[in-house]
Amino acid sequence: MSGVDRLVCHVLPTAFLMALVTEGRLVELQVARRDRPSRVESIFLGRLERVMPDLDAAFVDIGIDRAGFLRAEDLSGIDGWPPLGAPILVQVRNDGDGDKGPRLSMNVAISGRYLVYHPNGAGVTFSRRIEGELERDRLRGHVEGLLDGGIVLRTAAAGATAGVLQADATRVLERWEKIRRLALDVEPPADLSSRIPGEGDPIARALRDHGAGLEEVILDDRAMARTLQDRMDRLGEKIRVRWHNGTMPAFDIDDVAGQIDTALAPRIALQSGVEVLFEPGETLCAVDVDSASAGGRQGRAPRRPVDVNLEAAPAIAQQLRLRNIAGAVVIDFVTMRSAYDRDKVQAVLAEHLASDPVPTQIYGFTRLGLFELTRARRGPTLAAQLEALEKSDD
Repeated sequence: MSGVDRLVCHVLPTAFLMALVTEGRLVELQVARRDRPSRVESIFLGRLERVMPDLDAAFVDIGIDRAGFLRAEDLSGIDGWPPLGAPILVQVRNDGDGDKGPRLSMNVAISGRYLVYHPNGAGVTFSRRIEGELERDRLRGHVEGLLDGGIVLRTAAAGATAGVLQADATRVLERWEKIRRLALDVEPPADLSSRIPGEGDPIARALRDHGAGLEEVILDDRAMARTLQDRMDRLGEKIRVRWHNGTMPAFDIDDVAGQIDTALAPRIALQSGVEVLFEPGETLCAVDVDSASAGGRQGRAPRRPVDVNLEAAPAIAQQLRLRNIAGAVVIDFVTMRSAYDRDKVQAVLAEHLASDPVPTQIYGFTRLGLFELTRARRGPTLAAQLEALEKSDD
């Protein structure tokens, strides 16, 4: 699957909505609220507040309304818990939900466009989508020794030159050095990322995450478009920046609004007439592939179960990401008796899930013929985000 090629940005008084589009297909909608911005990837100098030996975890005061939660498995660079009140450098892994504070980690990751730098890590690792030992060896040779720590080469690094990778490494190192200097000069708790210009900018983050394949950014705010164009000019970027001043709303481009409506509906209809039903719960999402509506069309031969499921698998992967569904997912595909057919469907689903930046764990088909996977939690679902945004506008 190709990467994001267009960002369509809609600016509201209370929020900033950014649609990530690939070949006209909406793959993700990011909602950045002005009153409650996401803190994911933000780095704080916190203060150890309370250790809970029974949970093998601790609470860390990072200066917001709720303490962050740090598990012992996310300690890095130290041996055991420091004394209460000690300063501790942490990064937010996911935002809090409800009464829960944000999940924290001491294993800081500084993301660039082509690589991710782990100052407390070691060695060179690769995105799952960078395949082939020759390419991995070539990339490893270009980045080994560039940074003191661990390096993860992102999917966008495939085919990148030594000069491109070195420039990216220089940029992430400069950002890390700014964080380190700030940590020595401030009293905890303190948000270090907010003190670096542009670090919390949602467009800047999107450009780091998707810039390698990005062709165009469209904004319906003239001042923001002008500021972004100036930044692109300074960096020598060839990404087009366009101010949308048309008679139609920005989200009518690529029918983004219609695709959002589809992602909020319980059922989606595929081209053949097959329908996929999503039933999210608190801890589990059930997905049902229903071919009944497509099977009885006059003059059309019944489709094989494997063909129905091969059509549904990419749509399911897209919707899991777009809806931001997390936790356990159980998919009731149309029953297939052949192990070969089941393997084929699993391979197609896995291929499309691989482009999702949120980690998924595939368990495959159960003895009852249901397909199981889990998707890591990265904030509220799309429906919950838009509902909260609507309430904040009231």
